[in-house]
Amino acid sequence: MKFIDTNAWCGSWPFAPIQGKSVVHPTLPRVGYEIHESLVSCFDTLFQIDPMPGNRSLFDAFRLLKAFIPLPVINPATPAWEDHLDELIEHPSIVGIRLLPSYHGYRLNSFHVRRLVERLTEHSLRLVITARLVDERHEHPAVSIKPVQVTELEKFLNDYPRLDPLIQGLGVHELKTLSAVNGRFRTDTSFAEWEDTMKVLKRDLPTSRILFGSLSPLQVQQAQIDKVRLSSISEAQRIAIACGNAQTYFGLQ
Repeated sequence: MKFIDTNAWCGSWPFAPIQGKSVVHPTLPRVGYEIHESLVSCFDTLFQIDPMPGNRSLFDAFRLLKAFIPLPVINPATPAWEDHLDELIEHPSIVGIRLLPSYHGYRLNSFHVRRLVERLTEHSLRLVITARLVDERHEHPAVSIKPVQVTELEKFLNDYPRLDPLIQGLGVHELKTLSAVNGRFRTDTSFAEWEDTMKVLKRDLPTSRILFGSLSPLQVQQAQIDKVRLSSISEAQRIAIACGNAQTYFGLQ
């Protein structure tokens, strides 16, 4: 089964000895039989106010690797964020922008996020919101990074009912709550965990709104693959989650 990973990362992670610290030597498993393409962001964008050094390294590292699609990060809390966006838009491989509100310290209802949504809509780019990267119960004791709250996401979706962002890092119960909002959204599989997870998610979300995301290398990629591959839902639905939905959503070939 072909997979497109919408939630892959590279670079150095300060709280775990991930092999291969340099973005030039990606920490991702090799793209092989199952993972055919990966949308990749750089860990170096997380703990720096200016994410552009990490973004530039990402584009440079993958410029000749067609299976890795850079998904750069914008921090709208920085004064230069529009200049950063102008620079990123120039890259022909760009399909979307990732936001990390919890790591960069802003709210989704800020003026700058509103302006960013307008800019992305103008350029037909997708918005990916990372609600959570690490289970907050397992965070390093020196940091306290809380996930984006469901109430904040609900308000954002109601404010932009046609935006259809990809919201990653939500659990089963959070997705059940969020499924009741008027605004459309997609989600990934990275933090949804239950017995036969895809069957459980299907009760609240159509499978067309679920995209595969492994959160590799923070999570075990093969385990995330098996969560979809071994699900009891139909083969057509498994294929859609594994790759078809991502192809349609991001306009991939």
